[in-house]
Amino acid sequence: MSRITASVAVLVALTLALSPVLIHALGGGLPETASADGEITWSVEPAPTTDGQRRTFEYSVGPGTQIVDSVVVSNSGATAADFMLYATDAINEPSTGAFGLLAHSAKPTDVGGWVTLANSKITIQPGAQATVPFSMVIPSDAAPGDHVAGIVAAVLTTGTQSGAAVTLEQRVGARVYLKVSGVPKVGVEAVGLVSGYGPSFNPFAPGTLSIGYDVSNTGNLRMDVNQRIVITGPFGIPLGAFTPKPVVNILPRQTVRITADVPAIAALALAWSTVTLTPGEVGTADKPAATGSTATPTPSPTPTTAATSDAVVDTTASGFTVVSSTVTTLAISWTLLILVIIVIAVIYLIWRYLSGTRERMYLAIDEATHAAREQAIGASAAEEATGK
Repeated sequence: MSRITASVAVLVALTLALSPVLIHALGGGLPETASADGEITWSVEPAPTTDGQRRTFEYSVGPGTQIVDSVVVSNSGATAADFMLYATDAINEPSTGAFGLLAHSAKPTDVGGWVTLANSKITIQPGAQATVPFSMVIPSDAAPGDHVAGIVAAVLTTGTQSGAAVTLEQRVGARVYLKVSGVPKVGVEAVGLVSGYGPSFNPFAPGTLSIGYDVSNTGNLRMDVNQRIVITGPFGIPLGAFTPKPVVNILPRQTVRITADVPAIAALALAWSTVTLTPGEVGTADKPAATGSTATPTPSPTPTTAATSDAVVDTTASGFTVVSSTVTTLAISWTLLILVIIVIAVIYLIWRYLSGTRERMYLAIDEATHAAREQAIGASAAEEATGK
């Protein structure tokens, strides 16, 4: 392999590895500005409308609709810069739940693939901006509900890595929130629920219960999900509770992994961990329903009808239903168990010793009694012989 080919391979690998990492959340949208090498600073935002400035693209339309809009890329740096423009699908980072975008190399399969930009590359002078039109054609068979993407302006910078030339992609984007009319489905599940118990070395101290599960959005609407973990022991004895951070803006068909360590859990042989998920509209994080098991958000602006899924029952008001899942854990303090075994062994040995001592004492008494009786019989026989 030539040095040039090897450099290109390293370039592509590093770009693909870092491009999703270089998207940072800023409030309710993707970052508005970013800088590269301390010289290029740029921002991406929707073009203003007659209603004023927008932070995100938001549409609510029916299948088969065509949308025409524009995105503004501003270069506030000190040098001219070349920007690569593209749209791609949004995702939730599996380990954190943070808003992210597919890597540039990944082909979008949803709304990111429905966007066509007038330009894929532009050069913008310092202090200037470019307005780039784009169109979005919603397929006639588009699934109802929320579809989320980002329109990205990326800057490629070159450098060296272990003596080889590499290219780093830094990207900034504006979020695209599209709601396609139709039957809404809301559903959330806690899947892959597992737990384990870590006892303390101190046999009389409580231990830590570790729990992990996936929060899965099984519906077609994005949502916030509040969480609660309650741990009980045998006969319903309360052992502890924990409130993980809410999963914010989880997108349809996305899954986020949750892990938690709950301290100060007593070792009562068994522990039952119940995870309760309370979904709601985006913006309801840390605001669970006050009463009942169902939180009903504001009706969707698009026409809706009643629908039923396997997980929850949906209403025309897109009602969200609380769901729970439980897992059983063996909660034993092994040091306490060993201590109990030692105590039982000592008690057994003492019992054996005392039992043996008592048996030997009784045996000695029996032997002494038998010897005395034999001696008495012998003496009596001797007296009779003498008398005769």
